[in-house]
Amino acid sequence: MESNAKIYYDTNEVAEMVGCEASALRFWEKKFPQLNPKRDSRNRRRYTERDIEIIRKIMHQKDKQGRTIKGAREQLRRKEESQLLIQRLLRVRKFLEEIQQKL
Repeated sequence: MESNAKIYYDTNEVAEMVGCEASALRFWEKKFPQLNPKRDSRNRRRYTERDIEIIRKIMHQKDKQGRTIKGAREQLRRKEESQLLIQRLLRVRKFLEEIQQKL
């Protein structure tokens, strides 16, 4: 990780980084449950690298793949579900391998 990398970014910084309007970020926060930036004591949004990655995925879905907000939201949900399933299957595989070694 870079020494000058930040942990949290404010709305305007993120908007500039990804090339969109700050109002779009606030709108997407309402439409995408995956996008949930933290709030500081003054109730300002604080985005993490994970949040920025989600924003980039949303933009890719909309701009490059031509999906609607609903379609992009569904695609992100499916991707999350598939990643969880893969993690579960890997745990089951490890468990089965441990059993096989004991036999």
